[in-house]
Amino acid sequence: MDFGARYGYYNADLSRTIPVNGKFTKRQREVYDACLRLHKYANSILKPGITINEYHHLVSVEAGKEFIKLGILTEADIKNQNPDQPAYRKYLYHGISHHLGIDVHDLGPSYDQPIPEDAVMTIEPGIYIEEEQIGIRIENNYWIRKDGNIDLMAQIPIEADDIEAFMND
Repeated sequence: MDFGARYGYYNADLSRTIPVNGKFTKRQREVYDACLRLHKYANSILKPGITINEYHHLVSVEAGKEFIKLGILTEADIKNQNPDQPAYRKYLYHGISHHLGIDVHDLGPSYDQPIPEDAVMTIEPGIYIEEEQIGIRIENNYWIRKDGNIDLMAQIPIEADDIEAFMND
């Protein structure tokens, strides 16, 4: 599910992948948990002062590690990748974050300028394994603060156990 809302001329953008039967399979759970780890990692480094280029690079390195653990990439894939076509892009082919505000994909600093404090941004890694017919995206909106980002969607279940519990209530 990928949807948004608008209130007072400002936008929100949320994505969740849920198991339609209420329970993730073992493999779905592995991929979901890997995507959630990427989401949490991205939140840990998305701070005022980092550029989007630096941020995307760091998340792409972490994605490569997660994809090796999932068995969808090898260390050789990463070592031999074309810098213009990074190996992780086979399974994560969209951006990790975007500015949010009056537009869902709002204007912000260019990718090589520092992100300012008080920006509002999405964090939305995804893992798409077409050969397994599995796709996971986890997106929340964050208020970027030097003393720690504020998850504007903290009340919406994001952990797999919480999603399963909610669906089975």
